[in-house]
Amino acid sequence: MLNGREKNGDLNIDWKEYALGANHFKRKTVGFGKYDKKEREYQKELYIREMSIIQGGIGCAIWDAAIILSRWIYAHPEAFTNKSVLELGSGVGLPGILSSYYANDVTLTDYLEPLIDNLKYNVDLNARQGLDIDSDQEDEETISNLIKSDPQNIKNKIKIQYLNWDDIEKLENTQQYDIIFGSELTYSLLSVDNLIKVIQKFLKPNGIFYEILSDDRDGVSYFVEEMNKKGFIGHIVPVPAQYLGNYGTKQRAETYKFYTFRFNNNEINNHPNLEN
Repeated sequence: MLNGREKNGDLNIDWKEYALGANHFKRKTVGFGKYDKKEREYQKELYIREMSIIQGGIGCAIWDAAIILSRWIYAHPEAFTNKSVLELGSGVGLPGILSSYYANDVTLTDYLEPLIDNLKYNVDLNARQGLDIDSDQEDEETISNLIKSDPQNIKNKIKIQYLNWDDIEKLENTQQYDIIFGSELTYSLLSVDNLIKVIQKFLKPNGIFYEILSDDRDGVSYFVEEMNKKGFIGHIVPVPAQYLGNYGTKQRAETYKFYTFRFNNNEINNHPNLEN
């Protein structure tokens, strides 16, 4: 158990749906913006491979909260322009990968090696989509060279790193980020303290932390209380209706809120709140 991170409470998930067995995967298309009925596609589409819960734990699939956060990111690309981004608990990487189309650089993190490998796969899968070639017919060397030659290709903007919150005291990495975000990170009382240490270590003094949480999760009130004690200013609002519904998952409907935190200091902080 990693600081209680395996203690999830009732996540309202049909676990049988994700009991694929080891080395079995499903690929999903997640769309953003308007849907073109003629072309049968959305303005923006990401391709995500989900994996077995046996290998990936609760990070094995796309959850509703990640879709909601991704919709906000898509609606606010300017919030990420020229920014450095750290995603915590990336899982299959949907919000983090989407943010890389707008940010300067993005670091995706998680604590299980199968998730790290799957994140690499999903980044590569989407990096190939913008190439002006048929990637099914080109050799891997040609594809790799095309990607490397384009500094704006998301594969050149994304780093994928192992991050165990239990080891936060031992980490020597001193890079700090403009934006840190995650979905459903605060689902256990036992994970809160180390999560806050991670935020304190990696967030710039004028940075911003975003999270989306269900009201049903353990540890939410304790997380807010402790963030306030640690010198953060919080902004908490119900998720606006335009980001809700039509998730394409089998989770039970839940009530979500957006959480925004910034340091209570004298630094100028122009980051928008996570809201409309």
